[in-house]
Amino acid sequence: MAKRFFVAGLVLAALPGAVRAQEPAAAAPAATGCYVEVAKLMADPPTGIGDIGAAIRELDVRLRPQVDEVNALKAQIARIEQRQAESAQGGGEGAGEPAFADEGPALPPPVTADPDAEELQRLQTELQAKQDQLKLDYAAQQQALVGPVQTRVSEQARVFATQRGCAELKMARAPDLAALASAGAQNVTGEFVSWYLANKS
Repeated sequence: MAKRFFVAGLVLAALPGAVRAQEPAAAAPAATGCYVEVAKLMADPPTGIGDIGAAIRELDVRLRPQVDEVNALKAQIARIEQRQAESAQGGGEGAGEPAFADEGPALPPPVTADPDAEELQRLQTELQAKQDQLKLDYAAQQQALVGPVQTRVSEQARVFATQRGCAELKMARAPDLAALASAGAQNVTGEFVSWYLANKS
């Protein structure tokens, strides 16, 4: 499944962008902004927390048969479209040749149904139906498998942010990293991973 289907990207997008500390301590020094690299959380321990990656792999396994069906239909459609394109380029031989007067009036060629066109339409309809079903099944499976993990990670991140003194703990994706670093936010990925694994129930 290319790039693990689109699962990883959608799962990461569903994680909250930032979690705020539960209750800033009144006498604590000024809290700072912190961030965790979400991509690293996907790795297995000890470099990542493992939970998100495991949930995504399970989601991938459950949806793989449907994704394979969708990809097979796309390949069939591509082959028919390629065949039609080649036929259009090579067709028309003899077209435009002058008709001789003694042959009688020129008759249009008989109209025949294009089996490729009919098959293409059928496959496109089937593809759309399977893609729609895949979206529904993805949403249901994502909620069942990955949703609880996202909730647990978010709750733990909130506790960690409070203990670490982070005013806000940003779940940072790759495009965010340079801006966060230049803004002086602290990269606490390693600390959070170690803390999460040590406090995992």
